[in-house]
Amino acid sequence: MKTNILIIITLIMATFASCENEPYIHFGFDSPVTRDSKGMVVVDISHSCDRIYLSGSIRLSEGEVEVILVNPGGVVVFSKTLVAPDELNVNESFDVTYGYWELKYLSNNGKGYIDLHISNF
Repeated sequence: MKTNILIIITLIMATFASCENEPYIHFGFDSPVTRDSKGMVVVDISHSCDRIYLSGSIRLSEGEVEVILVNPGGVVVFSKTLVAPDELNVNESFDVTYGYWELKYLSNNGKGYIDLHISNF
């Protein structure tokens, strides 16, 4: 009986060990926007996902903020300038080009909050 249980446990462990999970990607901003704040995140997309997603929100009570997503070929695939008072909700997806993607924002006297991320889900 103990031998059977040991064999079953070994088979279960071997099955789970052989499964390859897709790496989880989640990079971006979750911070206040201040008068001259700026940020940039560079993400290396080098695994086998078909799409990446840009999602989140930006809320401004003053000024403006520019948000840009650039693919590895240097092409701007998303660009938006938000002028206060306003809120932007983003839920976009893009075909993957493998390499370094840049997500950046630049505040021009902006005041508010940015919660914006690149992910593979």
